[in-house]
Amino acid sequence: MTIQKKYMPKENNEKLVAQVIPAVKIPRNMAQFFSYLISKKITAKIEIGSVVEISLRNKTVLGIVREIQNINLEKINYKLKEITNVLDNSIQISKEQIQLLEFVSNYYYSPLGSVVKSALPEITKKEARKKIELNTNCTINVIEKKQKNIFFSKSKDKEKILLLHNLQSEKYDLYVEIIRKTVRQTHHNDQRDQVLLLLPEYFDIYNFSNFYAKTFGTENIALMTSELTNNQYFDEWRKIKSGQAQIIIGTRQAVFAPFQNLKLIIADDEHNSSYKQWDQNPRYQGIKVAQELAKIWKAKLVLSSPAPSIDSYYLAEKSEDFAKIELITKKEKYHLEKINMENERKTGNYSVLSEKLKNNLLENIYQKNQAVLFIPRLGKNTITKCRDCDYIAECKNCENILIMQNNYLYCTRCKEKSNLIKQCPKCQGQRINSFGYGSEEIENEIEKLFEGKNIQIARLDSDTISQGCKQTKIQSDFIAGKIDILLGTQMVLKNWNMKNISTIGILFPEIIFNQTEFKSKEKTVQFLRSISMLASENQEVFLQTNDIKNNMFSYLKSNINAFYKEEIESRKLPSGIGYPPFSQLIKLIYKNQNQFQCQREAENMYKIIKHIIAENEILKENFQITTPFAASSFIEYGKYRWNIIIKSICSDFELRNSLLELVAQDWIIDIDPESIS
Repeated sequence: MTIQKKYMPKENNEKLVAQVIPAVKIPRNMAQFFSYLISKKITAKIEIGSVVEISLRNKTVLGIVREIQNINLEKINYKLKEITNVLDNSIQISKEQIQLLEFVSNYYYSPLGSVVKSALPEITKKEARKKIELNTNCTINVIEKKQKNIFFSKSKDKEKILLLHNLQSEKYDLYVEIIRKTVRQTHHNDQRDQVLLLLPEYFDIYNFSNFYAKTFGTENIALMTSELTNNQYFDEWRKIKSGQAQIIIGTRQAVFAPFQNLKLIIADDEHNSSYKQWDQNPRYQGIKVAQELAKIWKAKLVLSSPAPSIDSYYLAEKSEDFAKIELITKKEKYHLEKINMENERKTGNYSVLSEKLKNNLLENIYQKNQAVLFIPRLGKNTITKCRDCDYIAECKNCENILIMQNNYLYCTRCKEKSNLIKQCPKCQGQRINSFGYGSEEIENEIEKLFEGKNIQIARLDSDTISQGCKQTKIQSDFIAGKIDILLGTQMVLKNWNMKNISTIGILFPEIIFNQTEFKSKEKTVQFLRSISMLASENQEVFLQTNDIKNNMFSYLKSNINAFYKEEIESRKLPSGIGYPPFSQLIKLIYKNQNQFQCQREAENMYKIIKHIIAENEILKENFQITTPFAASSFIEYGKYRWNIIIKSICSDFELRNSLLELVAQDWIIDIDPESIS
């Protein structure tokens, strides 16, 4: 049906008017879409979902047509502008996309225009000159037939699946089998079934997409990641829009792809924090949006992880729509050795590296094997602990763990300084230890160990990347064997699937265990399972720690279902509103160059919101607010940061958003934050 017939004005004074969502940020307390006249010359071209050019605040901007209706202009008391231009219908978005964009805007309390802008590609006129280069050296192991049969027998007739596994590269082979059994490989009414494979980081796409290109044909694959150039991204976007691309592989922004017939979504490592957008609007969580996307398209959903998020685990346990499938092999493929660093110091070794790890590195590196060393975080900070009673020095003001810097103890949250502890305040013991090393310091030690030798050492963390050392280049060189020892933070915990890696070192993981976050145990288990995924047969894993008796280490090789049940129960809380999955967290963030003004603004905002909640019984039942506190990263880009946390059990997002309207425009609102500090 053409637009002329569908929207034909019934009266002479009626005109066709389009509701348009501008692809620009507009404050949430203002209208998110505007009315524009549709002139006769564009009537035949325009539809719901059309991308149009409009004049807004004396600027020409892009927008999306949300609705078309007949309006009697005599009944309105303002003049409407006309739509300037309609872009080619090959760029038009679907009603399903509009539905998803409005969900993201509403759920994450983000301006609708910001969400639209993130979904629209940069429209370019030239095709990409440079082809997308993928790593052709990564190999994929074939999954055992028995495991494959277990998956398909247990997932039969289920549209939602949580896959809990300890598969390595075999998981990619399993995904291929799931795709083959779920979608049609041939054309049907000129519309092909499409699949979305979500991977947490560009590393995964760069290294493993070539396997899918070989399996299904390069012409049937589209990649979506921020690492692409504008021309490359737009070319891939059009492949999806035209229906040519059947397999869409991407990071979190791929949820906004212009799908035509989506039948299957697979989210790999669904627990990975990279799925959460934290630095700009919309601050969405890719897995949450993927769940809504599956609902809109009625697509099959597979969430895959060696240690899923608490939210996903809880959802799979309580929902009849979900099948929870475990593919855990009993075979222990690697040798794990836990090394007590306190014993090392007793024997006179005050190095960051244990004697066993040093000897292993020396022996294997000279035999042209490779090593991966993981350090929990950056810098040269250490924490202070009593060896007699396990007391860890905390800030008296905010209970944050203190770190040692320049011969004093320092709180990263409230910035208080205090003297070093010589006697334990808990047991009065004097065996006080400071431990914990950063990647830069460990790199220096390894360089001394191999001084004068032709050994290539590379560091992979946010410092080296920000200094211009590209992550992909380091990873490619490591896979190609040009790097002997790779060390760094979370970036090194990848499924390298390389037989040449003989040694994996994990240095002081208790720094992760001792975080004061509500997700600290969850993150710890996920980290420990990542180690298990990283290690392969005949590899030596050395786990160096000052906390050898910590029971969290048991989750390296044990069944983790008991942990999930215990952790879920602990989050209920005996009184008040519990933590996710029993509530939703909302983090309010304020930044200011003036430290004292920043604190005052946070305290004033807290008083306003607390008063409104206290005065309304419905709000009081559904919301709980914490007193404001300085963020753990107190200074960021020259600005001080203060946070307020709201816990909500409100299922009515209209009511929740009405409360958030109280928050001033210069505040950041982060729904479902990864961290509350």
